[in-house]
This record gives sequence, C-alpha cells and structure tokens, in this order.
Amino acid sequence: MKEKDVGREGWIKRRMVTVWLVTVLLFCFQVQLQAVELRYATGFEAHEENGVTLLTVYRPWAGLKADFHYLLKKRGEKTPPGYEECQVVEVPVRSMVVLSTPAIGFLTKLDALDTLVGFSAPSRLNSEFVHRAVKEGRVAAVGEGSNLRVEKVLSLSPEIVFSFATGSFRDSHPKLMEAGLKVGLVAEYMENHPLGWAEWIKYFGLFVGKEAQAEKIFNGVEQRYNSLAEKVAALPKENKPTVITGAPFNGEWFVAGGKSFLAHLFADAGADYLWKDSSYGGSKPVDVEMIFARGQNADCWFNPGSWKSVAEGRAVDMRFQYFKAMQERRIYNNNRRANTSGGNDYWESGVIAPDVILADMVSIFHPELVPEHKLYYYTRLPEK
Repeated sequence: MKEKDVGREGWIKRRMVTVWLVTVLLFCFQVQLQAVELRYATGFEAHEENGVTLLTVYRPWAGLKADFHYLLKKRGEKTPPGYEECQVVEVPVRSMVVLSTPAIGFLTKLDALDTLVGFSAPSRLNSEFVHRAVKEGRVAAVGEGSNLRVEKVLSLSPEIVFSFATGSFRDSHPKLMEAGLKVGLVAEYMENHPLGWAEWIKYFGLFVGKEAQAEKIFNGVEQRYNSLAEKVAALPKENKPTVITGAPFNGEWFVAGGKSFLAHLFADAGADYLWKDSSYGGSKPVDVEMIFARGQNADCWFNPGSWKSVAEGRAVDMRFQYFKAMQERRIYNNNRRANTSGGNDYWESGVIAPDVILADMVSIFHPELVPEHKLYYYTRLPEK
C-alpha cells in the first residue's frame, strides 16, 4: 500500500473515531439532562440541570398560555442561583395536602400515601387507606374551591399542596401560593391519550423520589394497553358498535370530544364513537335535540352520569325509551367501584389503569377477544 493511501486511511479512521466520540458524548449529555422520558403525556416535562431537576407544567387548564415551573432539589442541598421564577421543592416530599382526586390514584400506586396529611373532602374518596387515616386522625379535611380552609392547610405544614385548576374563581392555587405554600398543579385531565393520562405517575414519582418505580409501573400499563389495542385493530372495520356518551344534567348534555381520552379509548376498543369527528378535547355541552337526532340508533350508551338503572334514566326523559341502546339495555356506567358516599374508584385508580378500562370496553364491544375478563370499572345498568 502506498504511503499516501496509508495516510488517507489513517485520517478516515481518526475522523470516524472523532464522530463516534462526539455522538457518544452528545447522547450521554442528553441522557444526563433527561429526568423522565415521556412518550404520551404533553402536559409536563422534566430535565436535570446544575444538580437539580427542572419541572415545567404546561397548559394546566384550557386557554392558559403561561406555564408553571418547579425546581426539585435533594433535601438539604443548596438552591443554585438563576431560578427565581421556580417554586423550589425539596424531594422526596415528606408531607402533602392533596386537592385532586386522581392524585390519590397515582400516590396509591407509588406506595406514597403515607405522606398525605390533608385532602379536600375525604368522604368523597374511594380509598380505604384515606378513610382509615381520617378516622385515626392522620388525614384532615381541608375543603375545596371557595370553601377551602387555608388556615387549616397552613396548620398542617405540608411541604407541597397538589391541586388542579380550571381557570375559574374557584381555583385554590392563587390563595395557597399567596399564603406562602408550594402548589403542584395536576393536569392529567388535559391529556388526550389514555396513556398520556397514566403517564402523569412519572410527575408524582419525581416529587416522592420514586422515579424508577413510576417508570416500571407505567411500562407495564403501556405494554398491556397496546397489546390489547393491537388485537382490536385486527378486527374487520365494519364490526364496530356505535356509541354515545353522557346524559342531560341541569338542562345541559356534556359530550366528550373527538380529541378526548374517552374518544381515544373507544377507538382503541373497536367502537364507532358518534362524536369522533368533533375537534375538541374534554367535554362540551351539546344541543340535546342534536343528540336525540344522532344518537337514537346508537348501539351502546356510556357514562350516563349518576344513573344506577335503566328505569332511572327513562324517568329523566320519556323520549329515551325510543333509543335503541335503552330498548336493548346496552347502557354502561363507570360506577361499579363507587361507594355509598360517592367516591368512585374510576377517578382514582382508573387514571393509572387505562389498560383495565380498555379491557372493560373490549369485553363489552368484542367479548370474544377477552373471554376471561370480568368488568372492573364498568357495569351494565339493570332495568330497575
């Protein structure tokens, strides 16, 4: 081989090594900065910087353009300069007040409820742990919205208060922050994907120091959800029962939008949701007459509010007797695990179990795919 060729070959090898080293360094740097990996949730993100974790919550309620920033640092360590816009929280958190029902589901799954010292209205929870803690005096009722007892919250000296917000005058976080309390906003309800809903367990994992446990739990939920969704996707497209949701309440009928997590669940469960083409997420009031016109021939009816029987629904409006779903008694409500005080586990453990909710729906729409599954959150309404 000529000397010139040897020199060129050596240059190429050195060049390849340099590119490889730069790639590795960039990859390591990226991993170092990434506090949690998010695959579905879009409402928050976290990364590491200067030995602390910077956490941002985006759009905690519809229409808000501002974000909420948190600096999570290990207990006892100094706060680096330059993060004055952040709420500084020492982790793992040792005591908390919670004003968000789904937060209880996440904390339960993370075995972190022992940090709970207060809840808005414990009687409305399904959690046996919280009910027992209230009786033993370890958890206090602090009220909510305009009835929030800020003085009571202050007396509990929580290191953080977890709350949700809607942008209304009933929001609790302004008065709590004005009182000098740290407030972690929870906005899982803004997610459009059921797995985005569940991925908020990683948010709580950051606060209670259980990031690895949160990741492991979520990975299991994701695997089970996607595995079942793939089975459903293989079914013939024409084999899709039609579905409507909701029921009239105080003169309004709120319907989940086509971009909502519920619409996504219906699609993954192999149903034809009649509002799938609507462009909004969450729920909005829809003209009742439109629902009568579009939904009268729907095969199934889901989530009719507080109804416990078909007869109860029929009494709301006699015109419902002409609905196919009511005639065939194919009305399903997500209140199988509700207690007598109104605590519904669907809104607690359900946030971290969309795979189970999906299995319920598949059992209803395509029972042949999950022959061993028994309804967990949903129940078929009896006649009376």
